[in-house]
Amino acid sequence: MKFLGAIDVGGTKTMVGIVGTDQTPIASFKAGRILSKRLFPTFTTDCYTHFADCHLHFNECLSEVGLMPGDLEGIGVNMPGMVDAATGILLQAPFAGWYDVDVKGYFCNMFDIDRIFVENDVNSCATGELLFGNACDSFLWVTVSTGIGGAVIIERKLVNGYHSCAGEIGHVKVEYENPAQCSCGQWGCAEAHGSGTAITRMFSEKVREDKMLSALLAAKNLAVDAKSCSIMAQEGNNEAIEVFHTAGKYIGRALSYAANLFNPEKIYIGGGVSDSLALLMPSLREAFESATVKQCAGIEIVKTALDYDAALMGAAALTIHQR
Repeated sequence: MKFLGAIDVGGTKTMVGIVGTDQTPIASFKAGRILSKRLFPTFTTDCYTHFADCHLHFNECLSEVGLMPGDLEGIGVNMPGMVDAATGILLQAPFAGWYDVDVKGYFCNMFDIDRIFVENDVNSCATGELLFGNACDSFLWVTVSTGIGGAVIIERKLVNGYHSCAGEIGHVKVEYENPAQCSCGQWGCAEAHGSGTAITRMFSEKVREDKMLSALLAAKNLAVDAKSCSIMAQEGNNEAIEVFHTAGKYIGRALSYAANLFNPEKIYIGGGVSDSLALLMPSLREAFESATVKQCAGIEIVKTALDYDAALMGAAALTIHQR
């Protein structure tokens, strides 16, 4: 068995783990499975303090399966921002205020190995879908979570772009008349209007304006956040359903731009908000089809096959794909 290390630093949570696979040809890597993992909050105040937590929890996983860092094929590290994969440097993660961080150098030093592979988290997810998820050859991978990110695979190759920023679908403009400010500093981005953070903001506004909705949440002991909005929408609450219709419209608009540019065979959706894809899909599909050329209008939009572990499996896939 081959052992792959994985560290996925997300906007609100981080997961680390060890992935095992019985087969070595890339075409056969569907056999990958998680042997051990840990989940804990992302400490955005200081990246190096958080990296130390990652090191600690990753070592717990190693101990659990009886391995040392040198036994691994490598360790893949996902970062929630723009990454120069060639150098392993995080260029920027605006939501956390992290800039020009030598992630590869830090973890190489901490684990005393040089097989550290650093990538944008959504690029990693796309790579994981390609190797572990039985994906098609050309697709767009989009994560909808704290923020929105995208990655492009064309003919089984990741498109990085000149500054390693290709696929940043979260920062295309989807609203001009009443734009919200995005974490990147711009206004009207898809991330500002369709992410989990945006859903929380819109739901909070509904709750402030509707005393009955506020009382209902209190009675159910639910927080005012995107998850509670999903619960209420699934129970038929019109205010919560409207929030998802609004978010879906903006996501669909953003996806249409990417579809017209890249003409993928499929679009895979991951991230925490993907659990609510059925709530988003009616308005998402309508907005998507209204703005795409007819050859792209029928593109299939589906949830990732890797579900909750997509990012962790993606990080593990980096140790194979970036060799």
